Amino acid sequence: MPNFKDFVNSVKDNPKLLELRSSTTELATKISGSLISAPIGLSNSESEKFGSEVTKLAHSDEVLNELSKEIGKPKEVETEDEFVERAKSSLANILRNKLLK
Repeated sequence: MPNFKDFVNSVKDNPKLLELRSSTTELATKISGSLISAPIGLSNSESEKFGSEVTKLAHSDEVLNELSKEIGKPKEVETEDEFVERAKSSLANILRNKLLK
């Protein structure tokens, strides 16, 4: 795959990769929770709706393009775990910036 965006788009339509899609939804929900530094009293349905909106944003072309550019390819001396952590951190920062505008 040339970049992360192409990889994510290939996953969206592949039922064999349902586990990965589920993981990205879970990650987006966790990220959305970390964006709110103080409890604001959201109900479960409001929290789920917010998590769903963050997931949609995380899968948008704009965010995927920005993330692909930012993370690039794994560095030669970077382990898989380090690359994943760098990508997660970059995604959280991108989402935080978009949501706090």
